[in-house]
Amino acid sequence: MNDCTMNRRDFVKGGIATASTMAVRQAWAQKHAPTGDGDLDARQGEIDAITPEDFKEYWTPGLQIAPDRLSAIVARFPVLGRLEAAFEKVFREVRDTTVTDIDRPAIWYMYNMGLVVKTPNTLFSIDLHHRRAEEFAPALDFALITHNHNDHYTERFKFAMDRVQHKPVVNNFFDNYGVKDRKLGGYTRARQKTFQYGDVKIITGLCDHNSYLIDYTTPFEVQIGRFTLFHSGDCCSHAKLHVGRSPDMWVFHPRCGMDVVKGCKEAIRPKLAVIAHLQEMGHAKGRYRWTYRDGLDEKARLEAAGFTARMPLWGERLA
Repeated sequence: MNDCTMNRRDFVKGGIATASTMAVRQAWAQKHAPTGDGDLDARQGEIDAITPEDFKEYWTPGLQIAPDRLSAIVARFPVLGRLEAAFEKVFREVRDTTVTDIDRPAIWYMYNMGLVVKTPNTLFSIDLHHRRAEEFAPALDFALITHNHNDHYTERFKFAMDRVQHKPVVNNFFDNYGVKDRKLGGYTRARQKTFQYGDVKIITGLCDHNSYLIDYTTPFEVQIGRFTLFHSGDCCSHAKLHVGRSPDMWVFHPRCGMDVVKGCKEAIRPKLAVIAHLQEMGHAKGRYRWTYRDGLDEKARLEAAGFTARMPLWGERLA
């Protein structure tokens, strides 16, 4: 396991990669640089070509994968080049972006449901899940994780934040959160709490993931000055979702059972609805792996109901 002992100064200088690995990454970043929607059908074809087993071969070694092995896998599956390039783009832009207005944080979209958020004084993540996620740990002030499913965090990232960097990881399934009782294989039925980290206020709640994982997911209402970000993870219904103030941005899973149009109308009332969690390559095609067309269908439904909606691609800046 990489010990992730670099500090913020190292982060500003560019990270912990070797020169050879950096050259490979830069080549991927140039070849697969996100350029907007592009040909979504072609991108979908790239994603459909990879199986969960192929993805596991790429994902499991994390930072320890040999550069030549990684290059071979990426050559076979171009979608992984896009995923690497998206991380490189976010990593670079976060490092190089200065935020001066507390009411206008910078927000980037990472794989699955991950966000990286930068304010004038704070950097944090929500559900950051990537092969290289722990490279962010030295620069982050804290991390939020909605629930104990491994498509929303990696153990390597949690270890780097909690045990190496000694930074808060707000979640509902391990002791850093401050609640000790353990149920259903390791998650904690936590009470609603409010946290303040620098210029960021976080209000937690509880909601159901499905009909048997009750109160399994922690939605986060994040208040940054007058800006409010709401991330509901894999909530299956809006019945338990509550916000103190209507968010500027709501990030949600559109195919976990929740009617997102009703959620917008009856509970959240966001200025922007962000459709996430579509292309989870750890799941088989057609089984908990949704398509861009699914996302566009949800986007059309939301817009027909009068809401502004967005389906971001990996690496896009949302704000």
